[in-house]
Amino acid sequence: MFAVRRNFLRGPLRVTQCGPSLGSGYKVLDLVRCKSTYIPSPDSVYKKPKSKEQIAREKHEADLKSDNWIIRYGAIARSEKFSKALTKYILAAYVVFILYGLNYTKKLYKKDKELEDISAKIDMGVANEYELLRYKELKNTLRTRDVEKLKQYQKIIEKDGTENLDKITLENNDQNKINEKILPARDTTDFYEMKAEEYDEGVSFEEMMIRMGKRRKWLMKHCKGDVLEVACGTGRNIKYLDPTKINSITFLDASEKMMEITNKKFREALPNFKKCAFVVGKAEDLIDLNSKETPVKYDTIVEAFGLCSHHDPVKSLKNFAELLKPGGRIILLEHGRGSYDTINKILDDRAEKRLKTWGCRWNLDIGEILDDSGLDVVEERRTHFGTTWCIVAKRKGDGKKKEEIGFFEKYLGASVKSRIESFTNDGKKQDSLQATHNKPTSETSK
Repeated sequence: MFAVRRNFLRGPLRVTQCGPSLGSGYKVLDLVRCKSTYIPSPDSVYKKPKSKEQIAREKHEADLKSDNWIIRYGAIARSEKFSKALTKYILAAYVVFILYGLNYTKKLYKKDKELEDISAKIDMGVANEYELLRYKELKNTLRTRDVEKLKQYQKIIEKDGTENLDKITLENNDQNKINEKILPARDTTDFYEMKAEEYDEGVSFEEMMIRMGKRRKWLMKHCKGDVLEVACGTGRNIKYLDPTKINSITFLDASEKMMEITNKKFREALPNFKKCAFVVGKAEDLIDLNSKETPVKYDTIVEAFGLCSHHDPVKSLKNFAELLKPGGRIILLEHGRGSYDTINKILDDRAEKRLKTWGCRWNLDIGEILDDSGLDVVEERRTHFGTTWCIVAKRKGDGKKKEEIGFFEKYLGASVKSRIESFTNDGKKQDSLQATHNKPTSETSK
């Protein structure tokens, strides 16, 4: 038997022999804690360890009183009260989103229905001018002159209604004609003959600053099949051409010296490409230049910054359409009036200097030219505050290609329309069945 003495410190125990013997065979063993030799005083208070939840709650309360606003707002966001409130807000936002979606779908259907009705009138040739303007408004293709004319029509409708609109045709507010800052067209052939040698060096820095190379690359990626490049200048687009996608290419420019530079660049870049031609002439004379017995047609006609230098840009575009194969595309990269009045004022104020320096009218309204040409615009994008126009156009009557159909038009437009029409038709059927059910039979009525 041993007399055992124990302290109350925490930690694993170890037994040691100590002290004098207490008598026959008795020894005193001291049970000592391994990790501490601290012996608490008799009046010390034992504290129970805190749980993880208590520690987290105390930290959260401390964070709520923090001087750092990031920590303070973070603690608020973690609070139970905030979580419950956030759930309510999310549910409310979801309800608002559903209501907005239903309202948007309803407006979209109404817009599509109006477009369909006006399109039918246009196909039959009975649409009045107001309906044509309304069609362009619904398609987001209104030009500046159209906006002004539509305002006049809306005043007439507010005053007299829509009954006599078929008899009204308002005068065009052509910006390219009434704006005195848009200078008359000039023959620039001699100018570019003189400018040919220094042209590339002069425009390179300007194009680099506005990343025009990206737009030229966009232009040339559309080249497929038999290609015609009009107003090719010094061949600045040749380095972006993919010869594997084309069958032949024809370059056209009014300047003989510029054409020589283009020829040299092309031969250096693609020495083995044989199906190429270099023609000196104007875009306005394209039909006369083409063979009348066996007229050449093109899959792709491209032009970069040429409309501003043509004597008659509308006639040029009409010539493009006449030389286009069925399903072909006209790709244009042009500069013209921008999307903001401030930008247009700068263009107008510097129009004369620009014409003298580079031979172009950079403040033309390209949209008006496109509309007057009769082309059907497939894609229209504008950059540099709206002053750089990227256009994909086709002949009237040609259908869209698969890659030209947008996601909404391809997957959602028809589906939404069909569903709403099915709901409408179902509603009409139900009304009809209800009316038939409630209608008394001849025997009952007697």
